[in-house]
Amino acid sequence: MRVWIGIATLLGLALATGFQVTGSVTYQARAPLGTWTGTNPTLKGQVDWDPGKNLLRGQVCLDLQAFDSKEPLRDKHTREMFAVDRYPQACLKVTGWDPGRGVVLGVMSLHGVDRKVEVSVRHSLEGSTLRFRAEMEVLLSDYGLKAPSFMGMRVQDRVLVRVEGQGVTR
Repeated sequence: MRVWIGIATLLGLALATGFQVTGSVTYQARAPLGTWTGTNPTLKGQVDWDPGKNLLRGQVCLDLQAFDSKEPLRDKHTREMFAVDRYPQACLKVTGWDPGRGVVLGVMSLHGVDRKVEVSVRHSLEGSTLRFRAEMEVLLSDYGLKAPSFMGMRVQDRVLVRVEGQGVTR
């Protein structure tokens, strides 16, 4: 009996393609006087994944007001740059994946601009939980964002973005 329950569970997970996604995003930015990071724990969304058919679809979004760099003035400038009153979220519409390259394909919407992106992702399936880590570089200017400056020193246009999260079958 236990064997059949175990097999039924594994088959259910193998066929289960819907995941409720949560996670956090960390950026690393540079300016002439140094490098810093800011973290945002509000990543949420849903994806459908069928590895047998190489299908991945869904959307994940992030509340842009929630970045914390441990420096309130810097965080205020970041929210102003994103114009969070007008564009409160950044979203990634997942349109596919290339398992051979370990790349998720999608369209990122940020500051009213939609751009096709390829995001390097490592993932593992642990029971009914899909864990993932992703990394990409973002040019602020690609999204019409003007990098903040303080005392005449401007933040570099290129920002490293790292994502860590999990998806639980729904």
